[in-house]
Amino acid sequence: MAEHTALVTGATGFIGSHLVSALVEAGRDVRAAGRRPRPSSLPAEAEYQAVDLVDGSEDDLAALAKGVTHLFHLAGASSSRSSDEEMHRNNVLATERLLDAASAAGSLERALYMSSTSVYGEEEQLPSPVPEDVQPSPSRGYGKAKWETEQVVRRYGDGGMAVVIVRPVSVHGPGAIKLLASAILDVAIERFMGLGPLVIDSTPVEQRLVHIDDLIQACLHVIDHPDTVGRTFNVASGVYPTSHEVAEILGGLFGMTLELDDDPDCGPDYDERQRAWSSMLERGMRDDIILTKERFRFMRKANRNNRLSLDALLGTGFELRHTDLREEAAADTDWYRRQRWILGP
Repeated sequence: MAEHTALVTGATGFIGSHLVSALVEAGRDVRAAGRRPRPSSLPAEAEYQAVDLVDGSEDDLAALAKGVTHLFHLAGASSSRSSDEEMHRNNVLATERLLDAASAAGSLERALYMSSTSVYGEEEQLPSPVPEDVQPSPSRGYGKAKWETEQVVRRYGDGGMAVVIVRPVSVHGPGAIKLLASAILDVAIERFMGLGPLVIDSTPVEQRLVHIDDLIQACLHVIDHPDTVGRTFNVASGVYPTSHEVAEILGGLFGMTLELDDDPDCGPDYDERQRAWSSMLERGMRDDIILTKERFRFMRKANRNNRLSLDALLGTGFELRHTDLREEAAADTDWYRRQRWILGP
């Protein structure tokens, strides 16, 4: 058995696949897990096991946890289309079964659970910036499921398991298929349609993001740091551009100028955008990025608890390296162009 064997659940997802690659590059022995067959994108050096954390047998979970020293638990339902029952099943129950198996294996040294800042909710005003020790008030199904799962993780921590919890904000970077990626796709569609100005609602909405590389490095940092056991960490860039600033950056990447409009539903409607999207697919664009029915859906979500304290994370000596959104959005867009996930100049 290698000195360190890392298990990554949810390894077929955007964050999980990046984490597996980073662990392999760091020389870790890696076991990846997901419910789907092994994706070709995972490094060949990583072992892979397809397993359902709820419906899988005890033997399946025991084999999954055998010899694992570092657990990165990312798996869980996240889609807004998931029912409350599915959220509970794939977050709370799955975590209980996984941590039971990891505890029984007897080799575990550290466990990291990836939660979400959605646990803070959007309806009740919390202190700003929001610290990790505030009493959360989740307002949606996903946030409620994540908060309940955190309680499961803390229960194992109280029982002696060395656990760490991270709460990231919206993640972007190469390979992302939603959120900022969908906004980039929206701009590419309008450029393809030949529109000149990029029209945006005149009411600015503050955004929050974190680059995938910073999130991955934060996970690797806190799981091994001597002073992080039992603690929770917000993970964000610490930079809060408005929707106007994000639109100006994205529009500029496609040679479009920003124009503000008092109509929140300004710009082409879904049918127009879908027709253009279909034409782009016919010209060789891939359909990996999610086309949202609501134009620039990501940039329209106002959150009174948007700003987060990063004192806990930065206090461990961690340094954020990807905080220039103009630079990072350009790199994301270039990657999407090369992969033909978007078309355009």
